[in-house]
Amino acid sequence: MIRDIIRKLMKEFNRLLKISKRASSSSSSSGSSSGSGSSSGSGSSSGSASSSGSTSGSSSGSGSSSGSSSGSASSSASSSGSASSSASSSGSASSSGFETSADTSDQVFWPMFKYLSGEIKGNLTKTRTMAMDDNGVIHSLGYKSDMYIETDTLTDSIKRNTQGSHGFIGNVEASNGYTYFLPAYSTSIAKLKRSTGDIEIVGKFASCPQIRSGAEGANGIIYMPSYTKTLKIYTLDTKTGETGCLTPPQPGFFGHVWGAAADLDGNVYMPPALGNKVLKIDKDGNSSLLEGKPVTSSVSGFSVKYVGATYVKSVNKVFCLPRVGKKILIIDCSDDSYEEIELPADYLKVANKNKNFHGFLAPDGWLYSAFWADTKCFRINPHTYEIQWKDYEDEFSDGYLTAKMGSGIMSLGTGYSTCALTKGNDVYLGLAGTSRAIKLEFKK
Repeated sequence: MIRDIIRKLMKEFNRLLKISKRASSSSSSSGSSSGSGSSSGSGSSSGSASSSGSTSGSSSGSGSSSGSSSGSASSSASSSGSASSSASSSGSASSSGFETSADTSDQVFWPMFKYLSGEIKGNLTKTRTMAMDDNGVIHSLGYKSDMYIETDTLTDSIKRNTQGSHGFIGNVEASNGYTYFLPAYSTSIAKLKRSTGDIEIVGKFASCPQIRSGAEGANGIIYMPSYTKTLKIYTLDTKTGETGCLTPPQPGFFGHVWGAAADLDGNVYMPPALGNKVLKIDKDGNSSLLEGKPVTSSVSGFSVKYVGATYVKSVNKVFCLPRVGKKILIIDCSDDSYEEIELPADYLKVANKNKNFHGFLAPDGWLYSAFWADTKCFRINPHTYEIQWKDYEDEFSDGYLTAKMGSGIMSLGTGYSTCALTKGNDVYLGLAGTSRAIKLEFKK
């Protein structure tokens, strides 16, 4: 009750403060335009949306975007953003699903930020899993502490169930009607029956396998790489329930892998977290390293390059977003070539080194980063490779003086959010070290 009263008072104070600043800015303005942009291309444009904040953007490079656009974002935060197009991607936006609407460099619309109702307090990162049943309820099991969190997407609320489990990270939505929770610090695999919402936890391993991700390849086999120096690939046959393990070629001195994605043919691609090569498990279960120059993401040593991997059907490519790295890895599934694209310099200048927990393909067709130790979000257009970013600090603050106070986060090391799950025009983000969970609402 007291928290809600304080929050309302702070919101009103900040609203009046912003009105005062706008009035002052307006009186001192000499008729300049509402937005500015710069470009090394051949044209520029400016515009604004219904917001009291501002977003600036610039576009440069040899891609299909030759101009720049600037305008205010659809929030009240004052934020900065940049757009860089360094290459032109093959493929068209004609595929089914929500991969059809990724716009080019004049895109200024960003998703609206919303806190869900309900709070779950505690310092540790609460969950790194999200699995939705057929009734629209998202089930999340604990990471380092016992948790069972339910997110009701019909009421936009969260609750913590009395009994929970821990040790899980990542999910695989399999073709057999189940979604699997992967074990990092558990010896079991949990599975959600999507038709009923029931969860079953089954012991599978003699010790914790340190799995961080997985993807379903051909013949219903889920491949799960380990985050260990000697890389192991654990397998789960979704038809028989049997597990296995193989030792693939090592992607470098550090074998650690924290991402996996499968293409339409059932080939699974795994980017390096600490190594320098991309691993592929083909549809027949054979493992190999892709040929190409070393993957660096402009970092080295124990700095995690890439976490997660996302397959985009419309361009037949896998996109891997960085954690501490400074580039985006793009794998072309048609010929197994790959390249790394630099994040914008102005973004890197202000971003936390731990930029992203995982990437997700959003309803607008862009790939977005998931907030980790940062309130900033970056996104890439899979068709043009244009990159933009925005700071959601004001939204996280929610009327309080700081984002820490508004979100309930205890420390940046526990994260603002973790994984993400898309439902319709909304994206729900996993509850990390904050007490309040969020969703992003995309333009319909």
